[in-house]
Amino acid sequence: MSLLLPQTRAGTVHSIRLLDIHGDRYVDLSLSLEDYGSAPVSGRVGASECPADLKVGDRVSVHFTMGVMTRITLL
Repeated sequence: MSLLLPQTRAGTVHSIRLLDIHGDRYVDLSLSLEDYGSAPVSGRVGASECPADLKVGDRVSVHFTMGVMTRITLL
């Protein structure tokens, strides 16, 4: 299935990096998605669209729109 369609997929967090760009906070993530193969998926979301207590190994629900990660929620 293409990630270009709006959808929500389950995955596992591999890495997290917090960023501050011109006063705005972001989170860079690398994660694996269930049923999407073994290649990790990377993306950047606003800190407000990601749980503050997110850590490596957490199972998450990843929301995509037009192939772009838009929100992360804990499962």
